[in-house]
Amino acid sequence: MNYSCLQIVCGLAFLFCLASPVTCAVTPLWVQPAAPGDELSGVVISDNGSAIVAGGDQLIALSREGGKCWTAWSGSLLATSRDGRYILMAKGPVVRLISGSGTLLWEKTLDTIITDLSIAPDASAIAVSGGGQIHTFTLSGGSIASDRSLAINHIKIMPSGEQILITTSKNVQVSDLTLLPVWSDNSSTQDFVEITPGGSSFVTATNSRVRMYTANGNLSWEQRLTGGKALALAYASDGSTIVVGMDDTTVQVLAHNGTLLWTANATNWITSVAVSDGGNTIVAGSRDKKVHVFNHAGTRLGIFTVKGPIDPHSVAVTRDGSLIVIVDQTAVYGLSRSSFMPQETVMATIPTPSREMTAFPTMKATRKITPRIMTLPTPPPTETPQASLPSPVPVIAVGLLLLCRFRKT
Repeated sequence: MNYSCLQIVCGLAFLFCLASPVTCAVTPLWVQPAAPGDELSGVVISDNGSAIVAGGDQLIALSREGGKCWTAWSGSLLATSRDGRYILMAKGPVVRLISGSGTLLWEKTLDTIITDLSIAPDASAIAVSGGGQIHTFTLSGGSIASDRSLAINHIKIMPSGEQILITTSKNVQVSDLTLLPVWSDNSSTQDFVEITPGGSSFVTATNSRVRMYTANGNLSWEQRLTGGKALALAYASDGSTIVVGMDDTTVQVLAHNGTLLWTANATNWITSVAVSDGGNTIVAGSRDKKVHVFNHAGTRLGIFTVKGPIDPHSVAVTRDGSLIVIVDQTAVYGLSRSSFMPQETVMATIPTPSREMTAFPTMKATRKITPRIMTLPTPPPTETPQASLPSPVPVIAVGLLLLCRFRKT
C-alpha cells in the first residue's frame, strides 16, 4: 500500500513540474563588485558597445570582458556619446564631462538638483535639466542657453545635435539649442521619451499611454495599455521594438506600428528595461531583485537574481543582444545572452490580443506653457515577500492525503 502511494505521489509531482514554468540557472560571465562602503546605481553602454559605465558612489568603467578600466568621481545619471569617447554624468547639482579614458574635461555646479541629462551622439551638444530648469552646453562646456519656465520630465538631444526633445507636465516639444520652440504637441502630459539613432521617430510613454511621433512632429499612432502605469521605456536602436515596464508587474512589448505583441508577468514593479536591435533580447529588471530575459516572440529565456533591488536605468544590452549588463547596489554583472538559451520555455508569457490604435494627423501648437510642480509617484517597496505555493499545490496535497488514507482502509 505504501509503495502504491509513493508511486502516485511521484507521478503527480512529475506532472506538476512539467506544468510549471521552467527557468534556467545562469552563471554570469563576470561580476565587478562595488568598492567597500559604496553603492552602485545605473549603467550605460555606448551605441557601438565600446564603453560600459556603471554609476553610483563611484563610477566604474568596464571592458566587455568585465575588466575595470578606471574608477572616479560619483554619478547617478549617465549618458555616453555614440563612440564612447565622452561620458556625461551628474549627481546632485554637479554635472561633469569625462573622456572615455577617465579624464575630467569640465565640471559645472548648477543651482538645482539635476534630474535628467543628454548628450548628442557626436558629443557636439549637451543638455541637463532639473527643478524646472534646462541648460544647454557645447562640447567644451560653453553655455548656449537656459530656461527656467518649464516643468520638465525628460530631455533628449536629437541625433542631428541641433535640436532637443523635451517632455513636460503639459506637452512634448522640440526646441533648438537656444531653447526656442520649433513645434509642440500640447494635448497632454508627456513623460518618458526615447529616439532612434537616425532620428526618424521617437516614442513617449505616460501612465498607460504610448505614442509614436515622426521627426517633424507628426503623431503617427497612440496605443493604450491596460493594467498599470509606465515606469520604464526602451526603444530598439533599429526602431523595431518598444518595451514598457509597468507598475502592475508586467512587461509590455509593441511593434514599430504600435501593435501590442505580447505581455509577460514578473513579480514586482518593472523599474528598468532594455532591448537590442530586432527585439531579440529584451531585459526587464524589477524591485524584487529579479531580471527577466525574453526573446522577441515573448518566450521567457530565464530569470537572473541579484542581491539588491533594480533601480531605474540599471539594465542595459548591446545592440546585437549578445551582452547583458545589470547593476544593483553591490555589483555590476555581465551576462551572455547565449547562457539563457538551453532551457527556453513559453509557459511564462501571457498572450495579449492587439488593441485598437488611433492614428493622428500632424499636430502643431504654439500655446505658452504654464509651469507646474511635478508630483512624483510613491516609491515601490524595496522587498517582496517570497511568493506562496502555486495554487494547485494545496489541492494536490490534500488529494494525495485522502487517496493514501483511502487505500490504507
